[in-house]
Amino acid sequence: MLWLVSSLYYNYKTKIMKKISQKLNWQYVPRWLTHKQFLAVMLIILTTGFQTAQGQVTQKKTEEKMASEQNKQVVIKFNKEFFESGNIEITKELLSDSFTNHTAPPNAPKDASAMITFITAFHKGFSDISVRIEEVLAEDDKVSLRKTITAIHTGEFMGKTATGKKVEMNVIEIDILKDGKITDHWSKNDFIQIVQGL
Repeated sequence: MLWLVSSLYYNYKTKIMKKISQKLNWQYVPRWLTHKQFLAVMLIILTTGFQTAQGQVTQKKTEEKMASEQNKQVVIKFNKEFFESGNIEITKELLSDSFTNHTAPPNAPKDASAMITFITAFHKGFSDISVRIEEVLAEDDKVSLRKTITAIHTGEFMGKTATGKKVEMNVIEIDILKDGKITDHWSKNDFIQIVQGL
């Protein structure tokens, strides 16, 4: 680095210095500029440029972290409002118009309608529903969630009459968000085994 700066100094009358002076809007580079002065000026320029670049990187990371945190809160809110409380109206607020449920049953619509049908029936067949968020991670536009759903079978569900059994389902889901809304959803759960055990 020192060699580069020294080389620039010794060639400051060349095209390199002309380009630097034009870039910095200097009308001219003084002929009387000493070696030490030139080194000091170049050091200031390089340091300022580095600090600016570093500041931009830090700002970008801060913005990305804030966006990830906001995405996590959207997914948590959706789980609490939709799955736990059975509020199907929340789909209008938190799911995008292009929402795709990638784990919808075969031949079922891939939009939110299958989820709404399921959660409506689930809340008729079960009471004391609780969604416990075990872990939530976010990176870029993706949120990954591990949750436990507990409920008591107090009504008819999928042809099975009330048993009074307490059930516990383990779910891992991945969501993609854009502009504060969920656009894509995947999940893996043990729901079928739970139903078979009723």
